[in-house]
Parts: sequence; structure tokens; C-alpha cells
Amino acid sequence: MVSYDRLLNKVMPHISSSPEIAPLLAGITARTFASSLASPLELVRTNLQSTPADPLKPHTFSSTLRDARRLVKTDGVRALYRGLGPTLWRDVPFSGIYWVGYEAWKKYFYRTTDMPVPVLAFASGAISGMTSALLTHPFDVTKTRRQALTLSRNGAPVSTFPFIKDLIRTEGVAALFAGLTPRLAKIAPACGIMIASYEVST
Repeated sequence: MVSYDRLLNKVMPHISSSPEIAPLLAGITARTFASSLASPLELVRTNLQSTPADPLKPHTFSSTLRDARRLVKTDGVRALYRGLGPTLWRDVPFSGIYWVGYEAWKKYFYRTTDMPVPVLAFASGAISGMTSALLTHPFDVTKTRRQALTLSRNGAPVSTFPFIKDLIRTEGVAALFAGLTPRLAKIAPACGIMIASYEVST
């Protein structure tokens, strides 16, 4: 949020004066840095939440860290960034779509309604978040599947689009939209609350 705000107001005016392009560029730039920085933590989180191969030996924080250390020892530090490709394919377009949509909806509501600022921000954020989640969900599924497999088995990593192709071949197109409803149910209020809180506090 802070990176986006600074990029939008301090950097983008020197790059683009377009009210449509500036939020897009600021959003995707901020998200690229944030997602890349947090990728190893996302790998650990995904594996903690995934179903273990043996139900009698559930994943724990210590076992996941042990697997991560084993992975680094055998494959190097770069192994912690497996899944970064689909993470960026999910997060960067999500952020670009979200911020362009948010700024557009905010202007629309300012022009056509007399909503209080927190309500206006919440509505703009929720609508934009749902739209972004819907359009980027196949990459969310891909990211989760790849990272869940990284610590649980050996083998050469598969790049994003071959992985998607194989997933469609084995499970069908519907597999790319697994979990869409709960993701939308989470993202709509989360995006609304996040941006409303930020707008009120700044």
C-alpha cells in the first residue's frame, strides 16, 4: 500500500500523466517487489496449509522448516523461489487490475453518489478485488499446486504454462477454478476493509 501510494504520487507523474496508466504501472511495480520478497514465506505457508502425504504425520512449522532446509541443501537457495513465476502471474495482474479498477470506481462513486469516504472506498475495493480475483484465479491454483509439491517431493520443477497445460489435460479446465467461491468470499471484504482503513487513516 505504501509503495503503491508513493509510486503513484511521487514517481508516476514523471513517467505517465495518464490517470489510467499511472495506477496500473504503480500497482504492478509495487506488487512485483512485494511478492518477490515474500516468496519463500509464501512457500512455507502454502506447505503448512497443504494436505500431507501421510495423514498420520501432519505438516508442522518445524517439519516444514526442516523440509525447506533439506531443499536448500540439495537444490540451493533458488529452490525457495519455486512457484514465484505463477505467484507473479497471479499477483502482478491482480494488482494492476485492482488499482485501475479501484481508482475508476472511486471516481465513479464520487461523481454519482454521496457515500461517506469509508463506504465509498470499501465498495470500490470490494468490486475491484472480486474482478481481479476472478481474472487471475487460474494462476492462484497453479501457484498453490506447485508450491505444495515443492517440499513434498523431489523432481525437476515445471514452468508455469506447461504446468497449467498438464493440469488441464489430467483434471480438466474446471481444475483451474477450484476454490474460486471461497477466494472471492475472502477477497471482497478483505480488499474493501484494507483500502477503506487506509483511506481513512491517511
